[in-house]
Amino acid sequence: MRTQPTRVETRAVYDDSAIQAHCRRVGAAAVEVARVLGWKDERQRALRAAARSHHGFAGRMKPLLWRLLEQFWGVAAQAPPALDLPGREMAKLLEMSCFFVERWEFLPYETARFEQVVEELRTMARDGFFEGAHVEGLARVPGASVEEVRAVVSELPVFPSAALRAMQLARDPKTSAAQLEQIVGSDPVLAGETLRVANSALYASTTPCRSIRQAVVAIGIPECCRILSAAAFRPLFQSPLMRPLWNHSTEVARIAESLARQSGKVEPEEAFLTGLMHDIGRLALWKLPSRLTARYSALLGHGCEPMFAEVLLCGFDHCPAGREVMRHWGLPDRLAEAVEFHHQPERSDSDLARVLYLAEHLSGAQEDLPSMARFCQSRDGLGLTSEQLCSISSPPPLY
Repeated sequence: MRTQPTRVETRAVYDDSAIQAHCRRVGAAAVEVARVLGWKDERQRALRAAARSHHGFAGRMKPLLWRLLEQFWGVAAQAPPALDLPGREMAKLLEMSCFFVERWEFLPYETARFEQVVEELRTMARDGFFEGAHVEGLARVPGASVEEVRAVVSELPVFPSAALRAMQLARDPKTSAAQLEQIVGSDPVLAGETLRVANSALYASTTPCRSIRQAVVAIGIPECCRILSAAAFRPLFQSPLMRPLWNHSTEVARIAESLARQSGKVEPEEAFLTGLMHDIGRLALWKLPSRLTARYSALLGHGCEPMFAEVLLCGFDHCPAGREVMRHWGLPDRLAEAVEFHHQPERSDSDLARVLYLAEHLSGAQEDLPSMARFCQSRDGLGLTSEQLCSISSPPPLY
């Protein structure tokens, strides 16, 4: 877990590692467009290699800024020696891909959807700055639509109501062990999980717990509610591919609960439950056709951030997909809004979205680019200090 929130400042500096990460994104975008355009594997590999130093490679053409000066202000600029036709086409594709990546990198300051960026590129292509065929190739890269995500969401299991009921009981100081025993006893899986945790090394006493009532008392009502919520959601993440996502979700849930308690602006129990669900949209995306998930895995293997890979391959990321899941489950709008904007808290007035953003940052997940602007907005909006964030220690595992 990341315990020094000010590290976001150092990561936001465009040092060599940041430039290399930018080049990887440009290479990934360019190769995806080349794949759509039918370029052979050899040219795709050459394109990725050129992207590693694409500013110098594309610079052997007439740079975009020079062409803008010539066209709109009549300033003459002598271009470097021209490339041969295959090299020129590769350089123009890299230049367009660089523009697309830079627009994505600029999202903390000027929000734009994938379709809007493509329209910007089409406009510039009409003025001769990019190849129209390259822009249309980029437009065809996404292999999923919101409608397909909705179809996947409709096939997901129903919301585990035991999780919501457990969190409601956790909020009530009058909750008794008997009430929790009733919930646990209604589901054999929850009963087995509760007994297993109560008899684990973390809680076990000299006398093993043999009844649900004993298990609830041994664990404690607040912790038992958290374990019940997690146990209710865990079956959704049964696939081995989903295990890292599950571990991340439980960590974020713990951190979100601590942040909510420190800020006093969000109910800790609600923060915990929403933390468990904050990346549920990623689960929906993983259930899209295997051809898409295979390309997604390949992009991550090439060093792309999950958020960038999702936008490139779907035209949107897991946040709106998560909103669709939450609405399908009929959960309150305030929870759906927090999940939708947990990577862009500046677009919402939700304190819960700010809590989730900071929890993601403190977990060290690095799903998206770091943003000092977003970090400060979330921290200050919750009335927290950097010292308070530093005081949040690594949460213990749920079970």
